[in-house]
Amino acid sequence: MLRFSSILSLGLAITLCACGSAVDVGGDTDEGSSSGEGTSGTSVTTTSPGVTTAGSATSGTVTTASPTTGPAETGDDGSTGIDDGGFIMPDTGDETSVDPQPNGAQCSGADECESGYCYTIPQAGGVCSECLVDQDCGMGTCSLDAVGYAICTDGSQGVQCNTDEGCMGELVCTELIDTGGIFNASFCSECGPQLPCTDGQLCTPFYDLENLGGSFICADPGSVDNGQGCPIEGGEGVGEACASGHCGVAALLGFAELGVCGECSVDEDCPMDGQTCVPAEAGMGGLVPAFCE
Repeated sequence: MLRFSSILSLGLAITLCACGSAVDVGGDTDEGSSSGEGTSGTSVTTTSPGVTTAGSATSGTVTTASPTTGPAETGDDGSTGIDDGGFIMPDTGDETSVDPQPNGAQCSGADECESGYCYTIPQAGGVCSECLVDQDCGMGTCSLDAVGYAICTDGSQGVQCNTDEGCMGELVCTELIDTGGIFNASFCSECGPQLPCTDGQLCTPFYDLENLGGSFICADPGSVDNGQGCPIEGGEGVGEACASGHCGVAALLGFAELGVCGECSVDEDCPMDGQTCVPAEAGMGGLVPAFCE
């Protein structure tokens, strides 16, 4: 299974610091698009999951404006003062021409990459990559990989995706974590809103929080152990999937809600008088189920 690299965790952490409590769980970010002229005169558009490309806009659910650079002013010494992606000679201020870079190099625009794709993580910068979205791949999906940049995958279960068409076989692209538009957290899965499970099984999330990954799977009722994921409907955990019958709701990094099978939901679920139900928790290290103490 392909997994997110640590750069995505960095991007999320930096973004959360910038957004604070203003993130609206389950809400949509403002949609729109704008383009501007960069130093090369190329139209630049930024699309979900925070990706930048030259030419026309690609598909995505979140669209934000890309920074633009206006006409340069020439100083008395003949220098322009343009910051071309950060390539400025520190002593003289002279602009330095830089050839397009290979995949994995940092970038601020598509023209800085040999591939023509600069995959940008919100608040963390861009990296030259093989693709931006699934449509850029001949087959499979476009997924941020452990190599440090986005690559085209085979569309197997658990890889990041934008579309159902990019996922292998009958797998569907399902949002695993609602990030409020901060970054794409959809993965090729066994089931989803458009493909429910059959034979009485439940569409249940499997989380790999250490790598910000996972997928939705079809599970028998009462088969999910404590500490594993369970569905959330209407803001409440669905305990039917859990062996314990209890599904608590935990906040990941303070804003994204995850369902977690646990020992209890309320104090009354505890077997001994005077015990309290400690709520479930979620962090980058994994899930902590609710328990009685």
